[in-house]
Amino acid sequence: MTSDLLHDAMQANLTPLPRPRRLVSRLERVYTTVGSGLAMRHHLDRYDEITSGPPAHGIEDDDLRSIASFLLTAAEGRWRRLARSLPHLWRRGGREHRRLTGMLLANLPNDALGEDRWTVLSSLLQSDVGLAAVAEAAEEVRRAAEGPSDEWLDAMAAQSHLWHRYAAVIAMTGDPAKASEDLVRLVRLADGATPMFERLRERWMERHLDSRQG
Repeated sequence: MTSDLLHDAMQANLTPLPRPRRLVSRLERVYTTVGSGLAMRHHLDRYDEITSGPPAHGIEDDDLRSIASFLLTAAEGRWRRLARSLPHLWRRGGREHRRLTGMLLANLPNDALGEDRWTVLSSLLQSDVGLAAVAEAAEEVRRAAEGPSDEWLDAMAAQSHLWHRYAAVIAMTGDPAKASEDLVRLVRLADGATPMFERLRERWMERHLDSRQG
């Protein structure tokens, strides 16, 4: 896929910046134009699962970052319109929409979001959306903001078994060498959802222990 094809698809479908509800369908036009489903099969089961929503279109991360950058540029001066699109993108589901949501969440100005980035992320997690989507969004937010506090993660984990699992996944996107014992306990006590989640937790715990022994 050439950069010209992606640029033309974005120009045709994303300018001017669509309203929040329309952005979802406009993005799917871009995905259909430039995507290749076979190209992304190795990404789809990152934690032995495929996120709910439309099938993956095969958009590579670099191209999703180009789309995010295009939208952020188009939204300059109208940041709130783009921020209001985040819940619509997330609820639509599918790998690309949720991956793009994380990228936009990480890069929108604070005043456009109205709340702390981690609080905005938690507001999106109203049902079981799959651990891969949560982890990828958390990784994006960590690139832009300091990780959530142990207290914030503890409060999240106290909500339910599912939210404890989410809190553990978010914690595991951080550096295990810097994790407090309280955070390690939170991760250790989470109810694992899949064998892949258990393997992820095992590796993270091993790295934490190695950092203490070193």
